Amino acid sequence: MHAHRSRLGVTNVDSETLIRAAAFRLLLAHARPIAPDELATATDSSTDRVQALLAELDRAGRIRRDGAGRVVGAAGLSVIPDRHQIQLDGRRFWTWCAYDILGIFGALAADGRAVSPSPDGSTVVVVFERGRPQKQHSAVLFRPDDDLLAGCANVYEEWCPNSNLFLSRRQAMTWAGERGIPGRVMGLDEASELGARDWADVVQREG
Repeated sequence: MHAHRSRLGVTNVDSETLIRAAAFRLLLAHARPIAPDELATATDSSTDRVQALLAELDRAGRIRRDGAGRVVGAAGLSVIPDRHQIQLDGRRFWTWCAYDILGIFGALAADGRAVSPSPDGSTVVVVFERGRPQKQHSAVLFRPDDDLLAGCANVYEEWCPNSNLFLSRRQAMTWAGERGIPGRVMGLDEASELGARDWADVVQREG
């Protein structure tokens, strides 16, 4: 199927990327749900077009909306309680997965801390300075393979719950092995560098 052209002259995929990035920036700036008309203004698009794109993104688990249709989460950043809590430059947000934590802090070069529940029942606390995790004992990130991400019908429901922090490499490998989830176990420094690159385009401000 060919992608339709939007009034911005770009494909559906390009438009969805634009909407996700704009939603992320607005959520970060205002720390509250964002209405479709706000996104329409930010992207110089029509509200009807934005609402159609949001519906597609919501079905794919790449945007989260509330009952009123407002965006409450984008690119892993949430303004309502979700799986992982972060204090980002003195303000409280949440993220969908543990990899989101490292990517968002890294790309923003932000200070703060994350409180992340590990699947083994422990809690991993990570302190960030200028976007980088400070010395954190043996904590690691388990990140599912990109092939799993590409095959997800809904990223939020299928991929995000499997991206988690663990207190040790052994715990991460045991947990993933028991569930047959392919992926990588990474130290926080490596994961932070990778995440910062992955979120760079999302957080880049216009102008």
